Amino acid sequence: MLQSAGDLRRMRGGVKNRMQPLFGGFQKMRDDPHSQLTYQPRGASAEVGRNPNVRFGDFDSDSNAAYQCALMGHLMENAAYFELCSHILDDWAATVQRITGADAILCAALGGFKMTNAAELLRWSSAQWSKEGAERFGRMLRDVVLPVIYNFAPFANGNWDTAAVKTMMAIAIYTDDRPLFDRALLYYLHGCGDGSLPHYIYPNGQCQESGRDQQHTQLGLAHMGDCCEMAWHQGLDLYGALNNRLLLGFEYTASYILGEDVPFEPDEDRTGKYRHSVIAPRSGLRNNFEQIYNHYAKRRGLPAPWTQRATQAVRPEGPGFQADATGFGTLLYTRDAGPDLNDVSANSAVGGLYATNVGKKLVLSWVPLAQPSSYSVGRTGELSKDARTVLSPESSIADSTVRPGRRYAYRVRALRGSGKPSIVRAVAGIAPGWESSHLGEQAAGAAFFDGSEWRLNAAGGTSPSVSGGSALFVHTLLPKDGEIVGRLSPQFASQALHAGIALIEETSGPLLFMLEPNDSKAAEHVYWVLRFYSGIGAGEANLIGEQKLQGPVVRYGRVEVPVWLRLMCTGDRVHAAFSLDSDKWQTVGEAKLPEAPRRAGMLLNSGLGVITTEVVFDRLYVR
Repeated sequence: MLQSAGDLRRMRGGVKNRMQPLFGGFQKMRDDPHSQLTYQPRGASAEVGRNPNVRFGDFDSDSNAAYQCALMGHLMENAAYFELCSHILDDWAATVQRITGADAILCAALGGFKMTNAAELLRWSSAQWSKEGAERFGRMLRDVVLPVIYNFAPFANGNWDTAAVKTMMAIAIYTDDRPLFDRALLYYLHGCGDGSLPHYIYPNGQCQESGRDQQHTQLGLAHMGDCCEMAWHQGLDLYGALNNRLLLGFEYTASYILGEDVPFEPDEDRTGKYRHSVIAPRSGLRNNFEQIYNHYAKRRGLPAPWTQRATQAVRPEGPGFQADATGFGTLLYTRDAGPDLNDVSANSAVGGLYATNVGKKLVLSWVPLAQPSSYSVGRTGELSKDARTVLSPESSIADSTVRPGRRYAYRVRALRGSGKPSIVRAVAGIAPGWESSHLGEQAAGAAFFDGSEWRLNAAGGTSPSVSGGSALFVHTLLPKDGEIVGRLSPQFASQALHAGIALIEETSGPLLFMLEPNDSKAAEHVYWVLRFYSGIGAGEANLIGEQKLQGPVVRYGRVEVPVWLRLMCTGDRVHAAFSLDSDKWQTVGEAKLPEAPRRAGMLLNSGLGVITTEVVFDRLYVR
């Protein structure tokens, strides 16, 4: 994960030979209370929680100790450290059953990340950690930690997302789950929330939390650095994404904290909750610059002047705050200049393969290998004659030979090494029989279908239920006595959106069945409701029925589980209902059915003006 076998050899050599500054970093970790053989484990419990707090401080403390003692065991070649580490991990793996609270994602992600790294270090140590113990720990990660972070945290400031992403990557590595690893990569690069790379670090280097405070900004950046380091050890160059955007964010933040003036543009985030007109005051530097400096300046030979100055200002790095970040970067990452590719897997598959429509093209992108390689891109369409293969020296390619409405499957394989090909499926343009338009005023947006799930992106201000409102509407012909059924994923960022399904006939106006906030100006805990409206007249649409969503659908103002929506036509009536399992349905309302012909489809309005949001319908049927 964060440390490879080569890293451990490098650190042992530096400690043995008292090489500076690495040895000074070792002294910092050696003397920390969580690195001592005399550390008294806090002991596991069935529940840990954060906000309200349930022993999360003890969980974090034991996580720090497990990770640091696993490192000390390798560096000092002392099995007593491994014994202490295994005692802590075994205790928590056998005991903890749930992670709770409004801040459960942070609780699971921060301490969970350090424990997972500790377990990986222990599993590959000289210690006799039982196979049963290692497997039990993996089950705990799957059953207790992963469900809490599985949909990330798109409703929050970006450091929540970045914490969830890095912990998901660590769990995927520990459990050897490539699809889960790709899920984390895809969110890091393309996620809908504040913590994806393009949403957290802007093209000028400003970060989503730069207007909040510099401590949280540095934390979000540190999490992203951990993601990149883990990907590097799997043979992937995530550090280089978006032309080294991560370095840009570190340079911007370091230069500002060190006294430079930086450009700042007034900002509204992807949730619509956090608005900043000026940059936040300067703060102290966190212990998280060595990793970034040593990668970009030492491994890659790129200039990183402000990151270097920040590194020198805090060197040797001590611990992170609580379990927020690993800290101790001077020990962990000090290296000689050079590419340092010895510990990069030579058998890696490309990661994060992603497809989307750009104009009349299908554009593929992926995370390239850390070791330079060209890539074979194979395409198969619905007809065998569409099969073709091209070579690409870059980590993206645009296919302009696709036909609108056709389905394609792409296989991308690195020519270097023997990694398996990665596969992605896509539909060029929009699915056959479907159209993309808008309700009300023009609403910017687009839809993408990969053959199984829909991604909708749209801007918009006023709800489509109000005269003058708008929404992206993606639709198809509805059969007589037909129905539209869709499952809306809980993974969305805007806390002001209007998303759902609709049925429309030109002269009667639309029937809208939407998830929307009761009060989009609520700060953190939005009151989410399902509402069924009849056609828009001169004013607002007629509200036929509504259902406030409660647990387990909504907790702490967040939609946490998928919701099925259905509009079913029977005779001259249309019935709106929702379900959590597509089996048991609860009626929200019914109305007179518009005359045929009718169109049915999905709708989305971000509620945030020009800011777009994304929703996913991972199941959709019109029948």
